[in-house]
Amino acid sequence: MKQFAIFGLGVFGVSLARNLMKEGMEVIAIDSDEKNIETIKNDVTQAAILDCTKEETLEAVDIRNIDCAVVCIGEDMEASIMTALLLKKLEVPKIIARANSEAHRQILSLIGVDEIVSPEADMGLRLARRLSSTHVLHHLDISEEHTIAEIIVGESFVGKTIRDLNLRSRFGVHIVGIKKKVSHVTVRGENVFIEKYVDFPSPDDVIEEEDVLVMVGSERAISDIERYIERKK
Repeated sequence: MKQFAIFGLGVFGVSLARNLMKEGMEVIAIDSDEKNIETIKNDVTQAAILDCTKEETLEAVDIRNIDCAVVCIGEDMEASIMTALLLKKLEVPKIIARANSEAHRQILSLIGVDEIVSPEADMGLRLARRLSSTHVLHHLDISEEHTIAEIIVGESFVGKTIRDLNLRSRFGVHIVGIKKKVSHVTVRGENVFIEKYVDFPSPDDVIEEEDVLVMVGSERAISDIERYIERKK
């Protein structure tokens, strides 16, 4: 089970924390305002009133064991930047931060934040679904209702054709490509695997182990397919 630390409990932070919990993750919610902590303490794994701009307070919640930290601090750009710097220093594996301006975004990028997001109201739900995914490699929203995602196939998909899977009728998604690992012999006689991309596969194309399906569909449909893969393990 993945562990997340959420810093800053405004609309975005609260939405992200609650939706990560709904996805079955462990969440530590952190804010310097006691009122914000009281609002969410019963909805998360742990809630802590902390000044996240001080290294010793981050150490107190064992931040080094967190899989991913999300800095959702809104108006206080200095606190956001300082928190991100400390998280980098403490070697948190993945750091995501909210940026409220282009200058803020550029500074976070220079610090080495892994991903920078915008503060749209519904971003918490979308980000929670993506972060909790074990089969979704990449995910890009192409409109308010549609997304394109790369999905690692499950065992139940292997050996079946696209027609057999019938994902379009069952889930409302379109498979627009398949990434395959193909054996290749180098000029030195070494056996390696290279990635081959199949554009617009036919209904008779067979899914193989380690294939990655490139799909277009709604956010909910992509989540439904991932849950289906998990159930069929």
